[in-house]
Amino acid sequence: MKSKFCILALLIFINFNSFSQDIAGSWKGDLKVMGQTIPLITHFEEVDGEWTGTMDSPNQGAMGIPMKKVLANQLMVSFEMSVMNASYDGVMQGDEIKGNFSQGGMKFPLDLKRVTSGELEGLGPKRPQTPVGPFDYDAVEVGFENPSENIKLAGTLTKPKGEGKFPAVILVTGSGPHNRDHEMVGHKPFWVMADYLTKNGIVVLRYDERGVGESNGNFSTANIEDLKNDVVSGIEFLKKHPSVNLEKIGVVGHSEGGLITWILGSEGHDLSFLVSLAGPVVPIKDLMTKQTEEIVKVSGASEFLVKLETNQNRKIYQAVIDSKSDEEWKAALKPIFEASLKEQNIPESQWPNAIIRYQEAYERQLTPSMIYFLKMNPENYIKEIDVPVFAGFGSKDLQVVASQNGNRLIEWFEGKSDLLTLKVYDNLNHLFQTAKTGGINEYGAIEESFNEKVLLDILEFIKKQY
Repeated sequence: MKSKFCILALLIFINFNSFSQDIAGSWKGDLKVMGQTIPLITHFEEVDGEWTGTMDSPNQGAMGIPMKKVLANQLMVSFEMSVMNASYDGVMQGDEIKGNFSQGGMKFPLDLKRVTSGELEGLGPKRPQTPVGPFDYDAVEVGFENPSENIKLAGTLTKPKGEGKFPAVILVTGSGPHNRDHEMVGHKPFWVMADYLTKNGIVVLRYDERGVGESNGNFSTANIEDLKNDVVSGIEFLKKHPSVNLEKIGVVGHSEGGLITWILGSEGHDLSFLVSLAGPVVPIKDLMTKQTEEIVKVSGASEFLVKLETNQNRKIYQAVIDSKSDEEWKAALKPIFEASLKEQNIPESQWPNAIIRYQEAYERQLTPSMIYFLKMNPENYIKEIDVPVFAGFGSKDLQVVASQNGNRLIEWFEGKSDLLTLKVYDNLNHLFQTAKTGGINEYGAIEESFNEKVLLDILEFIKKQY
């Protein structure tokens, strides 16, 4: 009897695998989340008898996201992804896989249909503004050094053709490690900007931030002061370049780069003008509290949840600022989480696990550089600026809210308003794209990389300086 069972089990095993579905190739589906449709493309390949795979999210500019634990047979397909903390479980039905995509404790229907290589063409994000050669200016790969930390930064200098001394700017990216193009979700806004300005007679230096691309150094250990010193090194590089007019050097910074622009302006560095795009003006703790409120609100959350999240973050930011050590602010988080859970009527039996998850999430975010940033007050630098400033904001920016920051900027330029050119652009988001809601999930779906009206205004402002 025992031998017959073994033979039967063997026959079942052989039969199961002999009819295994071939999932090799590409499959496409649309994930619908909070009213948004996100196209996803999966690619499967069998290597040494094991399935491997990757996923693309074209509209978000995320390509080749690796899968792990890819399993497939005649009935089902499943995989996990560490990068997104996500998983998928589906059932095979011919050339279609019907299943669910899970992420962050939430589950969404996602059906995948097989597509050919020809059908994949054109599925990637459209970025019509990305420059395409040949170019009517010179583009040179350059390098410059931050001597205080012995870091070499790599970048691209674009300059008008011909001899002469031209106005020059250095571009400063926003928060997070970025390459010279400020590349995100398939957009390359700094390349778009450099192309536009250089075609119109301006030398532009853009560079890979430390630890990114071809630049060395470590971004993760750098605070905003360290990053500012990298920009200073770039300014010194421009001062020595034979094509640069020493009396017409400026800085163009976006978001956190806009804050760095304020710092540089307060310090001098022989700069003749500043361009701050969505640059923080109010204390960072106030900026981030407002950011929480706006982002949670546009996600469709209830008024109760908007208020809850906003108040929780406000208390956490203040606790961090008031604490004298990491141990002190970490200990201060627990009662904040307990109060939040109580307000949500979460049973006390569930609090321990919830608090652990909250604590781990916030401790990952509150790095030394983030804490340094959180304690900053841009107004301390803005009041010291005495060169012409162009400040631009988008009316649908949820990260640096125009009304909160633009109005305060006017106050700080009282008595020297002739130095300030302030523009608030209708319907533009944090990246200066024309947007519907301003939500972060729109960034990759929008084809526009950087609004042309803003580019024109920046150009005209710079031209007024010479």
